[in-house]
Amino acid sequence: MVETKTATTTLVQELTKIQKELDKIEKDGKNNRQGFDYVSESQVKSKLQNKLADHGIMIIPHYEILNTWNSQTNKGNTMNYVSVMGTFKLTNGSEEFIGSMPGIGMDSGDKAIYKAETGAQKNFLMQLFLMSTGDDPENDSNNNWNPQQQYQSNDYNQAPFNGYYPTNEQYNNQPPMYGNNNYSAPKPSRMANEAKKGLLNQLLDRLSKLNQTDRNTSTQMLRSHFPKVNFDQLPDSSADNMITFMNQQIESTEKALKQMGAF
Repeated sequence: MVETKTATTTLVQELTKIQKELDKIEKDGKNNRQGFDYVSESQVKSKLQNKLADHGIMIIPHYEILNTWNSQTNKGNTMNYVSVMGTFKLTNGSEEFIGSMPGIGMDSGDKAIYKAETGAQKNFLMQLFLMSTGDDPENDSNNNWNPQQQYQSNDYNQAPFNGYYPTNEQYNNQPPMYGNNNYSAPKPSRMANEAKKGLLNQLLDRLSKLNQTDRNTSTQMLRSHFPKVNFDQLPDSSADNMITFMNQQIESTEKALKQMGAF
């Protein structure tokens, strides 16, 4: 979710201090139509605003519109949708972190874009600081939402997250040392196999469909998050990181759509 741009030891320490100061956050909003409670954007900001200021940290947001579309409600009204990709720079003036989070907004007027930006920032902050609501979003015992059924209706034939778990294999590329400082050449990085490349393409297609945008836009977003990776010769470890990142983006987007009753 968050990548380093410069050495960030001091900034990391300050962010960790804020994380330790935070308690469980209560759900103070309610979606009456869907019948569930949620954490409001105002509560997240009120929990963090003074703490960030006390620790000398500023968050500078930037939003890119991915797509806009509309649909007709059952009552014949027009509902407007906007999907955005939020980029957030956390800085103390000398060091910085840059992270990203998608957001989707829905409104019958002109506020869809503001709702999309609000959702992106709220989810980014909650994930960055591990703000717990005391429950597990994967526990669907109290509702009738079936993500597997939704995937099937959208022609997705794979289970959520595709049943994929990144491997924990580690390869020792450090050359063994022998006498007189002679050593063997380091082993080249293992390249991602076709199965992982195919899975990554499926995740790009899924995120594009959720955001109702084209595949190129999703690919550019992925490339911007991994600027140092050679996509033509994709290392296996980078593929694992990309798959994990894409799953996080998809989960956040689906959560936003579910809260709006559009998923």
